[in-house]
Amino acid sequence: MTTNKYIKAVSYNIVYFLVSSLAYLVLTPIAIRVMGGEFYGLWMILFAVGQLSLIGTLGIETIVNKFAAEVKETYGADANLLSSAILVTLAMAFIVAAILFTFRGFLAQRIGPSPAHLTQFKNALAVYSLMIIPQFTIRVFHGFFLAQIMNRFVRLMDLLNSLLPLLGGVILSLVAQNLTLLALWNLFVSLIVLGVFLFRTYRLIGLRWLPTRVTTRRLLGFSPFMFIESAAINLFQQFDRLLVALMLGPAASGIYSVATGVGLRMSIIAGSVTEVLLPYASRKHSLGEKHKLENIVLKVTRYISLMAALVGGLLIIWMKELLTVWISPQYAEANALFFCVIILAYSILSLSRPAHQTLVGLGKVRFTSLVYLGSAALMLVTLCLLSMTRGLLGAGYANLVMTLLLCMSLYLFKWFEDDQVWRYFATDLILGMLPLVVALILVGMRCALPLKWVFTIGLLGLVFFVLARDDELKARLKRLVTGSALAKSSERGSQVKDK
Repeated sequence: MTTNKYIKAVSYNIVYFLVSSLAYLVLTPIAIRVMGGEFYGLWMILFAVGQLSLIGTLGIETIVNKFAAEVKETYGADANLLSSAILVTLAMAFIVAAILFTFRGFLAQRIGPSPAHLTQFKNALAVYSLMIIPQFTIRVFHGFFLAQIMNRFVRLMDLLNSLLPLLGGVILSLVAQNLTLLALWNLFVSLIVLGVFLFRTYRLIGLRWLPTRVTTRRLLGFSPFMFIESAAINLFQQFDRLLVALMLGPAASGIYSVATGVGLRMSIIAGSVTEVLLPYASRKHSLGEKHKLENIVLKVTRYISLMAALVGGLLIIWMKELLTVWISPQYAEANALFFCVIILAYSILSLSRPAHQTLVGLGKVRFTSLVYLGSAALMLVTLCLLSMTRGLLGAGYANLVMTLLLCMSLYLFKWFEDDQVWRYFATDLILGMLPLVVALILVGMRCALPLKWVFTIGLLGLVFFVLARDDELKARLKRLVTGSALAKSSERGSQVKDK
């Protein structure tokens, strides 16, 4: 993969992040006002159930991404990989769908919505059990096209798959607050997205059904550890919302979902840059180009640390003001500190993303899966304990347990076998975490507005200072500006000749 492809892929990921975040910022306060606390909370629980069910894919997206990125020497290898992956995925989809359909009544009773919404919620869960089949299949194509570095197409599909359910949910709720209707709309969107993926696959490699026992076994050989990792990620990012609903009720789960949704933006930003490290690491490792991989990982880690410090620090220090404008002053007064804790946890979590993606690309899935599982399990136990004693704020503090994922960075830099790398890692870790901790301390002290501005200016100055010392970044920006100027000059020259 060339550097140019890498940069383009990252740029498409960033555009997706900006558009999806803008939609989230606009639609969330509208949805809360239109739906009300309980209905919005139940709607978010449905989304969490849908995402949580993806545990059953056995991590097939990541596996396909890794295998499809490797150098292929046989004819029909892509069709063979896709066919075998779909075969595995459909088998799991029917199993998970049957489980959700069977236990939908039990789940609805445990969450305990009001009688007006109980039947709707049960029926919506039944629809979601059908939606599992297209959503599982989508993950196979998602991983395949990411391995081809076709991020523009993949991110467009992600926008359709995430934005249309949100937008449709708000519009349909203006007509009637019916959870079953919203679930049917989400099913329709899933089928449309799957159809587009199938059409694009047909245009790229054709649609051929070529599963083989060898490829299926190879996929299943990776699946146990990827299943563990996928389960751990979904337990952390989705099951925690269900757990809060069970412990504190649907309304509290709605607030928790909004906060973790904001925090997840931090992870998405990091993922926008680091996602392509998985196929990149897989390819470079297969070619034996360890030194090139090390240089790229160090660069990406530095940029992610700066991003986490800048975005996370600004969100934490200005959270009360942002919530006041975004939702309401009362909402901000009641929940600002809780949101700050969530942002801190997710910002630190984003620091582990470069190492995580690289290790998976290197095939170190056993280590990453066990680390994720242990951290997620400990976080959920802590969430139960702290939510019982400290309520919603305690649930927020429980998310800080996920900082244990930073041990993946330690493992990766040990694998590089370069003592100098440790110095870079320690510097980047301090660079990423210190502004976040300082910002939270200032918020806890209820610092005055002038002190917030001092912190903001100091943080911006720190980031600018670090970037100004990056000679490679300056050289790349200079080439970009020079290339743009030459392109414009050439275009003007051709216009003069035409005249």
